[in-house]
Amino acid sequence: MNFRRLLVYLLLNAIVSASATYAVLWYWDRQHPAGPAIIVPSGTAVAATQQAAGTGLAPLPTAGPTFTLPPAGETAAAGPTPTIYIAQEGDTLGKIAQEFGVTVDAILAANGLTDPNVLTVGQNLIIPVEGYVPPTVTPGAASAEPTSTAEPPRATVTSDPNQAAAHLTITEVRGAGALADEAVLIRNDGGQVDLAGWTLRDEMGSLYTFPALTLGPGAVVALHTAAGADTATDLHWGLAAAVWAGGRSVLLSDATGNLHTRYTLP
Repeated sequence: MNFRRLLVYLLLNAIVSASATYAVLWYWDRQHPAGPAIIVPSGTAVAATQQAAGTGLAPLPTAGPTFTLPPAGETAAAGPTPTIYIAQEGDTLGKIAQEFGVTVDAILAANGLTDPNVLTVGQNLIIPVEGYVPPTVTPGAASAEPTSTAEPPRATVTSDPNQAAAHLTITEVRGAGALADEAVLIRNDGGQVDLAGWTLRDEMGSLYTFPALTLGPGAVVALHTAAGADTATDLHWGLAAAVWAGGRSVLLSDATGNLHTRYTLP
């Protein structure tokens, strides 16, 4: 009899607990109804990211232009949405314009830029599609140019306007494939240039950044792949293996990240 009473007590306790739980859940659902699903239309930052991924461009960072959904009951305004492109090392506005089939002037206008020769690695650029009208910027108001969480902009390099422009030429890759002998020879065929911040890289990701070194007109400097002591005519990368091989390209970029010279090994 005691066992039966205990069993009845446990069953009643379970029924009461289940009923109380159900009542609490029912009340919560009544007080917190599920909201409608939010559908993000094409042309938002998500769509722009997917578009960039489909063209082989770098994905967009979290910072950048914000596309705001219209308030409830309103319809989004029709019109083309621009593509956002992140400037990479070696890019120029002319190259980007050709890539997207637009003009350099259109990119300058869409981003509020004035100098087609100044471009910063990591800079977000609005690429205007056909019919896109860039926003009007009121003097004294915040700029409409998108912001980025990428590395801080590099300092703008200025030079004497009366000085001849730098023109560096990669004349030879010596001893390709042999670490002890491998070196890239660079000759200055233009005016005097400071190599500080210039970079030399291959297409596989190996990168060398030049120290402060002034090259006069006609001067030649050799960048050795192996380690060694730097001089005014010989610099050393300090790698443990050879870099260059037939068919591989040597890319020399200036301090602003613009591709200056390309040399392809035979």
